Amino acid sequence: MVMNPRRRVLLMAVATVLAAASCSAERELTPTPTLVTWKGEIEALVQARCATAGCHADAAPAATYTMVTYNATLGSGRDAIANAIAGDASSLVLTVLNANDTTHAALVDALPKLQAWVVDSQLAYGTSPIHEPGLLNPADARFHGKELAARNWDFKLCQGCHGDNFAGGTSGVSCLTCHKQGPQACDTCHGVPPTSGAHKTHVARGIVCAECHTMPGRWNDAGHILNVNGSVDLAPAEVALGALAARDTTPPHRTGAPTFDPGSQKCSNVYCHGGALGDAGASNNMPAWNAGPAAVACGSCHGKPPTTHAQSECIVCHPSTVASDGTLSARHIDGAIDVGDGSPVAACTGCHGTGASAAPPRGLHGETLTSQLAVGAHRAHLDAPSGLRGPIACNECHVVPATIGAVGHIDSALPAEVFPSGAGTVARADGAVPAFNPATGTCSGVYCHGNGTRMSLDLTPGVMRSPMWNGLSSQVACGTCHGVPPTDAFHNPTMRLSDCTTCHPSVDANGNIVLTGPPNALTSEHLNGVISFR
Repeated sequence: MVMNPRRRVLLMAVATVLAAASCSAERELTPTPTLVTWKGEIEALVQARCATAGCHADAAPAATYTMVTYNATLGSGRDAIANAIAGDASSLVLTVLNANDTTHAALVDALPKLQAWVVDSQLAYGTSPIHEPGLLNPADARFHGKELAARNWDFKLCQGCHGDNFAGGTSGVSCLTCHKQGPQACDTCHGVPPTSGAHKTHVARGIVCAECHTMPGRWNDAGHILNVNGSVDLAPAEVALGALAARDTTPPHRTGAPTFDPGSQKCSNVYCHGGALGDAGASNNMPAWNAGPAAVACGSCHGKPPTTHAQSECIVCHPSTVASDGTLSARHIDGAIDVGDGSPVAACTGCHGTGASAAPPRGLHGETLTSQLAVGAHRAHLDAPSGLRGPIACNECHVVPATIGAVGHIDSALPAEVFPSGAGTVARADGAVPAFNPATGTCSGVYCHGNGTRMSLDLTPGVMRSPMWNGLSSQVACGTCHGVPPTDAFHNPTMRLSDCTTCHPSVDANGNIVLTGPPNALTSEHLNGVISFR
């Protein structure tokens, strides 16, 4: 059926009146007064005369006051007072335009138009038969966001004129011009993230909103901006601390559940600020939400270094979370304490050695040369490439910690303590006490280099019983711990290495030390603390 054109016009007129009536339930339509508006005249004026390079454009605007948009032109600029206040003739945007201000003398002719906009037209953005001039001015009592909040966020009132999708509807005015994601999106009411307090700092560290808030699926979910009974859920937003804040350490140090106090604006017992670390050296593990970056400087969550650490050089043990310049990566508070290069902590190779062996190289600072004290003869002892004996276990020279935090591990300064306990178990003939001198890099009084039992009585010239730890590998060979043959009453000076096997089963017919055992655990009786005879 073809509709009569006159009937179509009548129906459209009725629909328009009904839509307008639904949007202005509490006020009658009145003739629109003649307004000077931002969209009508002021935007073009400001863009041409004010928002120019060197003045109030976006790039380094004069007096930090940009005028490139409506909201920016209203903004505070140099202080907390808005530069343009509706109805106020003393607004800064007007008072600077006078003959005594040489900077703005050329703009005095624009003053009448700007004054009509600020004072008479109440900073109107545009004209509307429904809305007041302050529709888009956040400081105005009739700002549309305030109107909507006063009506318990009844978006149906808006949709009656602007369409279900807010794209224009019968009004032909789209809300999506300003609200790109729609007026029901998160960024309508607050930034994503919000700019208040430490929101941006937390998001920049990779902390998601759900770690501190119950996230709504939709804007009108109960507990978001509306309560279950439909009343407005008043600010501030509820804080519901999540899994990161509730983490504990191993062994446990937590003394209470994580909480947030709206009064003091502080969290307590939260892992992410050191409340679960149990470190008495922390300077401020309950920073105020609005305290700023200085409140969470390095050392606020745990001591600098932590009280369990002797070393303040964080990058030595935590290179994945701390850079050489001290800056922190996103992994710093990811809920796991990252040690070394990420290798399993039990393998010890995350901080020193490699995947093949816990013994350096690499040293804690990345050392790789045997001439460096951190490397030295570690592999010569552990791998025993000389064949003078089998591998020497780490606990022959060091106390091997059961855990990272074990006493004697990271709670004392470098270099690592050396305790030649294995060497010290054999009775001494000369009373020598096993010791290591890190300044000279030498051991003394150690059985394994000839300072013990009958070998210490061997006065063969050239015997080196204190080889340098980070010296040449040629320091240690058959004849450096005792003479070949030893100088004593039991040996003939004419004996050769091949003669040793006559009395000592630990040496073969060619004079080589006999190693036995599985491929990766060869050992010898040559240095077992007992001089064996056939």
